[in-house]
Amino acid sequence: MSEPEVLVIGGSLVGLATSMFLGTHGVPCLSIEKHRGTAIHPRAGFFQLRTLEMMRVAGIDEQVIAAAHAMYDPNGGMNAVETLAGREIANYIPDINQGIADISPARRLFMPQQVLEPIIQRRAVELGSQFRYSTELVSFEQDDDGVTAVVRDVDSLKEERIRAKYMVACDGNRSPVREKLGIAMQGHPIMSHSVTIYFRADCSRALRGRNLGVIYVNNPEVRGFFRLEKTGLGGFLVVFTTGDIKDPAARRTADGITIEKAAQLVRAAVGEADLDVKVEDVAKWVAVCRAAETFQHGRILIAGDAAHTMTPTGGYGGNTGIQDAHNLAWKLAFVTRGAAGPRLIDSYDSERQPAGRQAIEQAYNRYVTRSDPDLGTDGMKKAIPDIHIEFNRYRSDAVVPDPDAIDDQIVDIDPRKSYALPGTRAPHIMLRQGDVKISSLDLYHSEFVLMAGEAGEGWIGAARQASEQTGVAIRAHVVGSPGSGEKLTDLPPYREKISSLFTPAFPVAYGIEPSGAVLVRPDGYVAWRQKAFMPDAAASLSGALTRVLCR
Repeated sequence: MSEPEVLVIGGSLVGLATSMFLGTHGVPCLSIEKHRGTAIHPRAGFFQLRTLEMMRVAGIDEQVIAAAHAMYDPNGGMNAVETLAGREIANYIPDINQGIADISPARRLFMPQQVLEPIIQRRAVELGSQFRYSTELVSFEQDDDGVTAVVRDVDSLKEERIRAKYMVACDGNRSPVREKLGIAMQGHPIMSHSVTIYFRADCSRALRGRNLGVIYVNNPEVRGFFRLEKTGLGGFLVVFTTGDIKDPAARRTADGITIEKAAQLVRAAVGEADLDVKVEDVAKWVAVCRAAETFQHGRILIAGDAAHTMTPTGGYGGNTGIQDAHNLAWKLAFVTRGAAGPRLIDSYDSERQPAGRQAIEQAYNRYVTRSDPDLGTDGMKKAIPDIHIEFNRYRSDAVVPDPDAIDDQIVDIDPRKSYALPGTRAPHIMLRQGDVKISSLDLYHSEFVLMAGEAGEGWIGAARQASEQTGVAIRAHVVGSPGSGEKLTDLPPYREKISSLFTPAFPVAYGIEPSGAVLVRPDGYVAWRQKAFMPDAAASLSGALTRVLCR
């Protein structure tokens, strides 16, 4: 009987990411997938800043960027047209990377899932994760100490028992694991029975040299969106509704779809009646925006589409799932090696369920406003900026609230104004480490990190004492001014000039005085913030760490 620390059910995008992130923490895991390999169709084509930051942490960002730019131009936009060859209706985002350099060292990009998945899988294997394809889950049960699963090879029909401390179900929107656990989905009714048409056709004349990443189409014949390769010679068309929207059949495109009908829809969306279209495949799916009422049932966690299913409008689905995986991995690592109490796992649901709920509501908003206004706005949440959705705000036992901050109970936050508030992603600023320029985010990997201002030298000793008291490693840094002699310094171009003085960027961005400090979790989120040094710094830091680790 195999006995990995963690058993991952599902080897698609989120299952792969879970295995890779567990690998970065040295956690032995086994992933089973009923299909014979990674994805073959280009789903989840838009990847956000936070996703690329996590790829950076895993050491695959350069591979991902190179593969993406080989297929799609960087910095594409999102617009709406009557047809690709016809009139533009709206320009939602002219450039996906415009005005974000102060927020992140990463850049958004377009990339098909079937290209990204093998990169993640190879990295996961390098880090020690194991994969079994053509293997399906037959049954499972859990007790106080772990999960026992029975899996079966789909070819030989040979069954095997696997015993793991935890099981993570990344088994898709129809998740058999979620269904067996009786976890209900909450959200909106079915909007449409949709299709995705994968095709080859020369759309370059209609594209007219424009760098368009996502192209929404709205005309009397078809409503949906395009993703085209930069050559304009192929891509896919997502179709939400067709024909007269008052006709019930308009929302049931998947019913009776044929290859010829799919080709006609591509022509209608491109705006060229004589376009030569070769349809390679048609995938049928249901447009729905729903999130699970809980992401946890004892020692079994759900992630990705198993936890939240949403329309591709906004591009939140895959990105939200990858954030699930990253949030969960460090917690499983600390709990399985005995560095944290088991309640730390509970914070996964406390943090990610609200984030998943927010994502499905924003996907629904963009579905209605961009593609299906006839649904009306009843029950629709107000739109919030995409950048707020990319960087979540957490409230859980794994976060020590700032006693000086009033909790407004708002789920989202502007990352430019988070100022290292506990429960938010630690801000990105550019630093110099020796002769190398780095992002502050490059310091946050698999350990807790204490970042102190240039007058906070006392925090180095406090971190050492707290580490000895808790048995948990803390890497401590003092961020000094240029010429201060510190190993880590602010970069002058990122310093605000006031009269003849320069105010260091770090304490301003992190909401502290020059003697203050911020404790950052292994996932790059702020666990605790102390605005100024205090005589009992070691005890305060040790207490905060103990609280965050739920010990």
